[in-house]
Amino acid sequence: MSAFDELVRPSLARIGAPGDGYATDRDAYWGSGFFIAPGWLLTCAHVVGKGGAAVCRGESALRVTWEERTAAGDRRERTGTGTAVLLAPRPGPGEPPRDPWPFPDLALVRVAGADDVRCLWLSDREPAARAPVGLYGWSVQTGELGVRHGTGELNGSDARALLLGGSLPIGGLSGGPVLDLRHGAVVGVIKGRRREEGVAVPVTALHELPDPREGRAGTDVLREVLRAHDLHHVRLLDDPSPYAHWTALQAGLPALTPPATAIGAELRTRLYGHLAELPPPAGAGEVVHLVEEVKEQVRGERLRSLVLRDVRTWREGAALLHGLRTLEPGGGGTLVDLDAVLLYAAKAVRRAVRDHPGHVDPARLSAFAHWLAGQADGHRHWAVGEAVRALLEGVDAPAGDGPRPAAAPAAAPQAAAPPGTRTDVLVKVGAPMYDGRYPWSVQLIYDGLDVTPVDADDRGVRAEDLAGALRAPLARALGQGDHDEHLAAIEVFLPRALFDLPVDEWQLLPDAPAPPDRAHASGERTTAGGGGDAGFGGDGPGIGVDDDDFVDERSMPLGMRRSVVIRDVRRNARPAAPEWRKRWRGAVRGPLAHEPLHGRSPAEGHPATPRPAGRYPYYGALSAMDDTCVPVYCGPVGGGEGQAAMKDALMAGHSVVLWRRDRHDHDECRDFHRQVAHVLGMARKADGLPEQVRDLRISLYDPDTARDRGLRGKLAVLVDPPDRPPYAAETMRPPPLAAPGG
Repeated sequence: MSAFDELVRPSLARIGAPGDGYATDRDAYWGSGFFIAPGWLLTCAHVVGKGGAAVCRGESALRVTWEERTAAGDRRERTGTGTAVLLAPRPGPGEPPRDPWPFPDLALVRVAGADDVRCLWLSDREPAARAPVGLYGWSVQTGELGVRHGTGELNGSDARALLLGGSLPIGGLSGGPVLDLRHGAVVGVIKGRRREEGVAVPVTALHELPDPREGRAGTDVLREVLRAHDLHHVRLLDDPSPYAHWTALQAGLPALTPPATAIGAELRTRLYGHLAELPPPAGAGEVVHLVEEVKEQVRGERLRSLVLRDVRTWREGAALLHGLRTLEPGGGGTLVDLDAVLLYAAKAVRRAVRDHPGHVDPARLSAFAHWLAGQADGHRHWAVGEAVRALLEGVDAPAGDGPRPAAAPAAAPQAAAPPGTRTDVLVKVGAPMYDGRYPWSVQLIYDGLDVTPVDADDRGVRAEDLAGALRAPLARALGQGDHDEHLAAIEVFLPRALFDLPVDEWQLLPDAPAPPDRAHASGERTTAGGGGDAGFGGDGPGIGVDDDDFVDERSMPLGMRRSVVIRDVRRNARPAAPEWRKRWRGAVRGPLAHEPLHGRSPAEGHPATPRPAGRYPYYGALSAMDDTCVPVYCGPVGGGEGQAAMKDALMAGHSVVLWRRDRHDHDECRDFHRQVAHVLGMARKADGLPEQVRDLRISLYDPDTARDRGLRGKLAVLVDPPDRPPYAAETMRPPPLAAPGG
């Protein structure tokens, strides 16, 4: 056997129906799997699905068999009972087994009695195309059940799959590992074959295992498994066993030795073990922005795009810094990945002290800090050592001194984002195509300048389907944008006909509960064409009356938790006009005043009269308003008078407009203008307006508060600054940091 084969075989398992004896035919043998942490097996969902719905739900057991090496060097088989804990996608009640099983087609199985098993090393980065790979698994293809393996290469990727060439998977290998032979790491899980290519699921799809409808429980399980994976490999470094382990093998691979990287295999393994002891990051945005901060600090210049990754652990952030080089004219550059990784780890320690006081084991934190300081002291760049020591002040205790309290001193530098750095989300809905479908895209905007694409659909969907189509991309983008104390704002570019779309009431969590009846409390009567309440949850914004409704903030309407504003997609497709720039400067300067959008007094409301004659009936009055004046309209603007007045307001350069997007009685308009005047007065300037609008929306969602304060309506706000992002700015895509791999 090769060195790889020797390491893979003890971690490889076959899966079948529970019972006595071993599987010897195709019906009893379901497929392959492999251990990624003590007691935890990774396989394909369709392999587990052969046991039926009860096995998929974790209600019935499955049988797992693997080999172990005895003290005498012989091999013997062991068996354990497995339970499917996470499975994606998991069939719903009454659903038959799927054929073919949709992506990600992964299952995480807890195996009793396998706590001492050897585990494979999981890649922490996406694999490079044309990388040589090894395929492993059990099979009965030849008529005899046994371990099969072959070699091939990655031909690339197709949507959510890795495409394999060379040695194609044979029957039974489904659920087995795909090993990157250059980096000594598992990069995929064998799914099957399609025509002349093999198909595998990338291990980065592990983060799709938790079901968002089940809250944080699944995410917590996955994080604990990955933590156990890293701690397992650290323990093997000090294991007196004569048998090789993954770190020792990786230390001899050219891709993991200089000049490819300054981060040795042992350093990386110990680093990941220490990071596994820290409280997990709050979300992907916390890791991504810390990576960007470190890159900027080490390279000495600001980068133009975010690295878009659905990361859930500190180890993945460190992986994004492997192979990092300085930016120099003509390419190349000095290798600075060790600088970056040490600084990143020190900032992660500081965040643990800052964000989790009293919840971090002082001894483990002190050991990590001491180890990091030692690595920095031995590094060639004294500035890195100084920065690391400054971050670790107060948590670094030399060996033998005993742990110090994990408390951040007042003078210690904080691992916060650079001043002004923030990431928000841009949703763009284009003009309808010939069949009535609206194309859409979701992007991140970094520091108000640079754009990173998240997802898009050029074919589009109908207006009533936009909420459902945008749920998952929005959730992903917001997860990347939230970091530290910053909640990403949502800016929605819409055609004027869709300005009344109830984006502020959409939700990120599917199947959210319906809202209570607020019609009598708020005096609100919605009708078709008046904006409606259709949201991600189905019939409404999803505000329940029981405490259980708030166990997950994703069940809340977006506008209750975040700033949600409308922007004009057509105006932003052209260079900014002088009037637009002038009025935006006025709105930024403040203080904000208000006038009715249509030019009538608030008491007149919006009578059902024919649209005024002329092409620009409101342009004169809107042009005469002061630059700090905000037009206000008590009614929807998606059609009729409201749409005509909104068009003229945009033509006159107004960048801030407020309106009521639901239909109502005309006698409510005086109260609406009163509450809007209060909002503008409290905001004073454009940058203070979104937060005041959010506060008002929170009050409107509570029927008792709305009644007591005389609040009415569904408030929409246009905040549309020119040059955010700069017109004709190139949409940036994340640059490769290094050759991907383990």
